Amino acid sequence: MSILALLALVISSCTNDPASGGNVTLKASAVSTTAKTSLNARTAASTVVFTDFKINIGNIEFETDMEDAMYSMDPKYDDVKLNGPFLLDLLDPNLTLSPFITSVNVPNARYEEIEFKFEKSTLLDEMNGKTYLIKGTINGKPFIIWSDEDAELELDFEDQNKDFTINSNDLSLNIKIHLDALMNKLTTLADQGLLLDTDGDGVIEISTGNEDSHNDIGDFIKNLLENETDLDDND
Repeated sequence: MSILALLALVISSCTNDPASGGNVTLKASAVSTTAKTSLNARTAASTVVFTDFKINIGNIEFETDMEDAMYSMDPKYDDVKLNGPFLLDLLDPNLTLSPFITSVNVPNARYEEIEFKFEKSTLLDEMNGKTYLIKGTINGKPFIIWSDEDAELELDFEDQNKDFTINSNDLSLNIKIHLDALMNKLTTLADQGLLLDTDGDGVIEISTGNEDSHNDIGDFIKNLLENETDLDDND
């Protein structure tokens, strides 16, 4: 957290005068329709239980709406770019329901979307070489889902006609990752007997690599996660 605070301070000092902008706070959460909080989302399906969900974000970019008059008036109203990494632990029971990512001052303008780049973590722990990591159980048996492939996400609000505007005001934005589609897919695959521990190590491994021969499912889940991520209209 101290590294994130220092990063936010450096970014703020390099942006424009706060009097001509506003402070944007970014948060993230994993949600489901049957359990609205990150802490309870893991029990949204009886067959599949999520216990861990980590994502590594390399870069964040606020993209200015090119139709905004401010865009053509002054080059300082160009896109706002932040460099990470930002490691999110979305199901950590010791954290808030919507873990903090960063806070930054951005110029007054209308912004049409936020672009995220998921990158492989370089930390020397279980996230090393992974962009995301999901752990849990399927019918009581441990599983792990991960990817070593970078990805770029362009996030709009669920109502894609909405932009967000900074006019010397503060704003909080929440990135929502919807778990229902992922849980439903894993439940279906488990019911069909397609999720197996083929190497006999006691863990069902699903990745974009070749672990347990589930790489095709790993690719599908990676795409599913990207498609099930958006900005919360209500924040």
